[in-house]
Amino acid sequence: MTFARQGRDGGSIAPRTAPPPRRRHTAFARLVGAVGLVALTALLYWMLTDEAFTVSEERVAFRGLTHADEAEVRALLGDIERGPNVFRVRVSDIVAELSTLTEVDAASAVVTLPADVSVTLDERDPIFIWSDDAVSWLVDERGMLFAPADRADEAADAPADGPTDGADEPDASGAAAEGDTGAAAGSGPRGRLPRLVDARLPEEAPTEGTYLSPIDLAAMRQLLALDSELLGSRANEFDLRVDDEDGYVLESLDLGWRALFGHYTLTLQPPDVIPAQVQCLRSLLAAREQRLERVRLAVTADSCGTFTLIDNEAAGGG
Repeated sequence: MTFARQGRDGGSIAPRTAPPPRRRHTAFARLVGAVGLVALTALLYWMLTDEAFTVSEERVAFRGLTHADEAEVRALLGDIERGPNVFRVRVSDIVAELSTLTEVDAASAVVTLPADVSVTLDERDPIFIWSDDAVSWLVDERGMLFAPADRADEAADAPADGPTDGADEPDASGAAAEGDTGAAAGSGPRGRLPRLVDARLPEEAPTEGTYLSPIDLAAMRQLLALDSELLGSRANEFDLRVDDEDGYVLESLDLGWRALFGHYTLTLQPPDVIPAQVQCLRSLLAAREQRLERVRLAVTADSCGTFTLIDNEAAGGG
């Protein structure tokens, strides 16, 4: 607000004259600013052109790389091969490229000076191995065949450090709960993933990224969870297969008996019947395991199915 003062003639009010503005910038301040601008430009030019800020493949570190092939992962980072400046590396591009791998559930990357890139992979967790006797794939909890199983087999050959936490407990019927994967059929040495051999003839051969059907996934997870304790068996080693003729077949490799669980469908025999089948098998093994040769688990209201003994003295239902 500008105040006015009374004029000398008393008849008018003249406006107050404002003082002249102060000079905010001196010649010295302008010189310092110019020198700083030149220095900053030189610094930026040095950081954008000097080799110390050039990213090379050796400066890229990976964490969580277990199932994915490192060469394949590095091949996705094509810009790194061209030696880009660290300021031109886009983290979002790296994450987008790595997310295309079926082995990778999530990925993150961090770029640090002078020219280091750290990539962290959150890979899918395998719960069992699916095989057709020709190729083997790791399967995650959603039923995706996401990676070849050879590296998992190699890792499993290493001796275990101790007991596995969270071992599965049988439910009231003696069967493993659906979705549990404890010491599984055909698991072999402790620490090795359970394995299933699928000898059926599919319309199309499974490939990387293929999903198992929900019915098959539910059946496989329950049957692969079976072990000696859950079955009340003296056997130590089991093998689980599925074929077009008998469906799912559990075999005791050291005692020689075979349990035919059959085929599972949504209506005729859903996977929900597996706990009842396991209860029937458990009862039969408790009474006749040493003589048992073959049992077909066709559970009805009053029968568990049929069985055959090794000496052929008896065969019947129960």
